[in-house]
Amino acid sequence: MDSYLKTSTILYVEDDDEVRIGYSKALSRLAKTLYTANDGEEGLRLFNEYSPDIVITDLKMPYKCGIEMSREMRQINPQQVILFTTAYTEPHYTIQALDLQVNGYLLKPVDKKQLEEKINQFSKNIFWEKHNHEQQLMLQQILNHQSNITILTDLTTIKFASHSFWNMLFVKNKEAFFEIYPSFLDVFITHEHYIYGNTPDEFLNRYFESDADMRLVSIIGENGPTAFFISLDKIKDTKEELFVITLTDISSIQTSRLDALHRASHDRLTKIYNRSAFEKALEHEFLRTKRYGRPLCMALLDIDRFKLVNDSFGHLIGDEILILFAREIQIILRKTDTFARWGGEEFVILMSETHIQDAYKVCETVRKHIEKLMHPIAGNITLSIGVTAITPNDTPQSTFTRCDKALYTAKSNGRNRVELL
Repeated sequence: MDSYLKTSTILYVEDDDEVRIGYSKALSRLAKTLYTANDGEEGLRLFNEYSPDIVITDLKMPYKCGIEMSREMRQINPQQVILFTTAYTEPHYTIQALDLQVNGYLLKPVDKKQLEEKINQFSKNIFWEKHNHEQQLMLQQILNHQSNITILTDLTTIKFASHSFWNMLFVKNKEAFFEIYPSFLDVFITHEHYIYGNTPDEFLNRYFESDADMRLVSIIGENGPTAFFISLDKIKDTKEELFVITLTDISSIQTSRLDALHRASHDRLTKIYNRSAFEKALEHEFLRTKRYGRPLCMALLDIDRFKLVNDSFGHLIGDEILILFAREIQIILRKTDTFARWGGEEFVILMSETHIQDAYKVCETVRKHIEKLMHPIAGNITLSIGVTAITPNDTPQSTFTRCDKALYTAKSNGRNRVELL
C-alpha cells in the first residue's frame, strides 16, 4: 500500500486527558502537523484558525459535543473529512453521526493499525484532490493568459474555459452560462457559412467535412455576431470524450471574405444572384433530380422591347427598370426559388420540387405583377416568360434550349405572356 502519511494536517479533539495524550503520540507520527483540543469549543476555534485536512473527534464532550462541533465545521466546509471515535454505542449518537455523513466511525479503544489505515486512505484522497485542484488552477492560468479563447468541453458541458470566453458572453462562469444556454453547442449561430450542430455528432461531422482553412463559427458576443476560426483537438487517454477548442477572432477578415463572396455571387446592379451563382445552383439541383427523380422546373424571363427603352430614354433609365424588376420579382417569389440575372435584360428562375403546371402558375403570378408596374418615365413595361420541366436525362444546355424556344414562342405570340415547352 502506498503511504500518504505525513501529508495531511490533523485536528484531534478528545476531552479525556489520558486518552488524548496517548493517541496524540501515535497521531503525531501519522500527521504532517497535529493540533489537539480538549473540547468542542476549542476544537472549533483551532479548526477556524488552521483549517486542518482531517478532524478526529470524540462524540460526547463538555461545552460542545463532537456532533455539534462537526455540524458547524461542515457548515464552514461541506467537504471536511471527519472521523468519530467513541466508547458510546447509544443509537441516538449513531443516528446523529450518520446524519452528518461523516467519513468514518471507530469505537474505543481505537485499534491504532486501523486508525493508521484510515488516515492513510483519507490522506491519499486529500492529496489527489489537492493535486487535481492545483492542476486545474494551472490550466486555468494558462487558458487565461492566451490571446485566443480556449475551452475544454465534451461538446455538451464545459470543463474549463478562459476568462475571455466568459467576458465575451457577459457571464461570470459556466453556471451562469448554462442558465442561458442548455448546451455548449447552443452558443454557435446556425448559418450556412459557419459550423454548427444540434448534437455533438452533427457538429463534428460539419467540422471535419469543412476545409481546414474554412472552419469557422459565429457567436453573438458583446459586439454582436463575431466570427472565429475554430480548431478542435480530441484529448487522448481519457475516460470521457473531451476536446480542446481554440477560437481565434477573425471578424474583420470574415467580414471582408463574406463581402467578397457576395460580390462574386451577386449581380452588381440588381443585387440578385448572378449567372455564375445560378449555374452552381442548377448543377446541384440537377444532381438531386437525377438521383431522386424530384420535380424541377426552370423559367427564362425577358423584358419586352428593352432595347427600345434604352434607345428612347437612355441606359440610366434602363438600369432603373432592371433594378425595379429584380426587386419586385424577388419579393413575390417563393423562398425555395432561385432567382438570378442571366445577362442584359434576361432573368432566370429555378423552381425546385415544382411540377410544370405549378411552375406555370408561379410565372403567371410574376407576369401579372410586373404588368401592373409603372415606371415614372418609361411607363408600363412587360415580361415574356418561357418555362420548361427538367428531366433526369436533361443537361443544362438542353434545358436552356427548351426555355429559349418557349420564350421565343411567347415573344412571337404577342409578348407579355408565359409559354411552356
